Amino acid sequence: MDNHFMFPLFVMGFFGVVAALKCTPCDRFVQCPDLPSNTKDCQVIQRPCRCCKECARRVGEHCSWATARCASGLMCVNDEGEALVSVPPFLTYFKGTCQFVVIQPIVVENTEVRERRHRV
Repeated sequence: MDNHFMFPLFVMGFFGVVAALKCTPCDRFVQCPDLPSNTKDCQVIQRPCRCCKECARRVGEHCSWATARCASGLMCVNDEGEALVSVPPFLTYFKGTCQFVVIQPIVVENTEVRERRHRV
């Protein structure tokens, strides 16, 4: 195929992808759902490129790229034990539940140091 024809197609495709990644402005006629009046029941958040505010997911609630993120202090944990604070839209396969996660440092014993001490 002629390169003169392919280059404009490439440029149009590239800018089409970039335009798709940009948020569209909110429509002023959008009806947002009511949020609870008691803020203890709801951590109010707003997802990127969304017009309405919503409640963050609570302990035990399902989470994925299509839901609001888990509330502060919680992580979305899938069946393999992988935990994410927020599930990005490109991880469409990631589904889990909001849970408390304790992250502990991993201590790795460095045997080289111990061996060097014994050699001296």
